[in-house]
Amino acid sequence: MRIKNIPCDVIWMDIDYMQDFRIFTFDSTGFPNPKETNEYLHKNNFKSVWMIDPGIKAEGGYFVYDSGEKIDAWIKNSNDSVFVGKVWPGDCVFPDFTQSKVSNWWGGLYKNFMSTGIDGVWNDMNEPAVFETPDWTMPDSNKHLGDEIIENDIHLRYHNIYGMLMVESSRKGIMKANPDKRPFVLTRSNFLGGHRYAATWTGDNFSSMKHLKQSIPMSLNLSLSGQPFNGPDIGGFAGNSTPELYAHWIALGAFYPFSRAHSTKGSISQEPWSFGDEVEQVSREALQRRYRLLPYIYTLFRESSVSGLPVMRPLFFHDSKAHNLRSEQENFLLGSDLLIIPKWTENGAIPEGNWRDVSIIGENSKTHKYHPDIKIRPGSIVPLCNNIESTKSFSLDTITLLISLDTNYEAKGTLYTDSGEGFEYLNGDYSYVEFNYDDNNGQPIFDVVTLDGNPLHEKTILNINIINDDEVLSAHIKIYEDLFFK
Repeated sequence: MRIKNIPCDVIWMDIDYMQDFRIFTFDSTGFPNPKETNEYLHKNNFKSVWMIDPGIKAEGGYFVYDSGEKIDAWIKNSNDSVFVGKVWPGDCVFPDFTQSKVSNWWGGLYKNFMSTGIDGVWNDMNEPAVFETPDWTMPDSNKHLGDEIIENDIHLRYHNIYGMLMVESSRKGIMKANPDKRPFVLTRSNFLGGHRYAATWTGDNFSSMKHLKQSIPMSLNLSLSGQPFNGPDIGGFAGNSTPELYAHWIALGAFYPFSRAHSTKGSISQEPWSFGDEVEQVSREALQRRYRLLPYIYTLFRESSVSGLPVMRPLFFHDSKAHNLRSEQENFLLGSDLLIIPKWTENGAIPEGNWRDVSIIGENSKTHKYHPDIKIRPGSIVPLCNNIESTKSFSLDTITLLISLDTNYEAKGTLYTDSGEGFEYLNGDYSYVEFNYDDNNGQPIFDVVTLDGNPLHEKTILNINIINDDEVLSAHIKIYEDLFFK
């Protein structure tokens, strides 16, 4: 990815990194020194996210099983015996996260795990998935013992929140292991309120145009269900993608809130360069678009954390009274200011107003086979950063502002920024500013207002791009030196 200048931040480790699929272990041949692996990735400005499932191999001498056995951590059958079900390692037991002692024990398992330099955790199979059963999960009659916080009851009651209880326990353990670092957890199963603990992906999809198209309403509905940080496996998990499908998918996938390519073992290679030079270039451009939009996307995530508004939004968020927008399944909003139109959209709805085409990296999506069109809302200002290959290079020393004027020749937009990883923002160490532009009868006025926290650095340079219907007017401003356009 670095050699080919394709922006990327994370390498994901699926279950094959484990020793015979035992969670919290590392394969002695493939991953003999995970700390060294993570140090290498960090040296090259990558982070790593590693899979942890709830199914624990029922095997004496295995430290996770033995420590859980000591506290009677397992979900029970209806006859009060320990439930055993088959998952990847074979016969497995399952933690009963309704018990505080089990939740605390589970969180404690992350201490040594995270000490290897792991950046994030991926909780999969947490419906919970169980093989060789009629409905691929455990019986409804299984028992959860609960405690003074959660009362005891059968699995039928707790099935839908099992995944959320798991990621809550994981997050608390990771926080305890790395108290000065923001945790990252991804989950396959979640519930209303689970956004506090983990991002959610849509599970094992298929490499097909049908599943690509379905990913948009799926992500929109997750967004409307209190899961703003979500997205599908780009390229499709099962089956084999084609060059055309992959190009369409990664071109669109740059605009999911959670943006990750992933495929199953046994499928053909799905790295961007696996499909030839054209798809590689599409992938590079798509991710460059996303990375330049990071200031805008990060501001949306901050807004979501405060207001609950989703990052990826259905069109009726622009105008709730426009009934034609309510049935739109393909076009969508990224925040309130950008409209994303996939290439396969035919006669898709568009909100009223003079939404203008914008270029993020100098591309012309109108003539491109794969890149979605991006339109900017009149009256908005969207901040961009420079081209970067990873968030390690992120900087706001120079900010490009895309300005689209409304009918009153005015526009405004916001920008939120902080350290990006620690918790300094809780003590006010962040910037939240508003950009304002007013044509002022031909005498343009532009200003930057600090809404909260710290002002932008006094040496920040703004590249101003005013987007008209047929041209882009540009200017450069040094904050606190140039107060208005000359």
